[in-house]
Amino acid sequence: MAAKDLPGFRRVERYNEPQVRGVLPGGNWRLRAKEGPSSHSRIGSPVIAFLVYDTYVRPVTRLPSPNGRWKTTSAKYDLFQSD
Repeated sequence: MAAKDLPGFRRVERYNEPQVRGVLPGGNWRLRAKEGPSSHSRIGSPVIAFLVYDTYVRPVTRLPSPNGRWKTTSAKYDLFQSD
């Protein structure tokens, strides 16, 4: 059966933003800024998950905000495993 024949089907639209394909646990990983005030912290921020896209993964260090958007890192960070 074609999608156009299903009840409620309207149309197919292309979404140009990258789509999350999966989520992996953060495990023992942490992020530390390469420059700036937080670059002096040896502990870094814990990674709670990795969002998996088609060609890359993005670490997540905070839970989603009330509007549902994930807070992901966009600056330059060192990714490392804690002991």
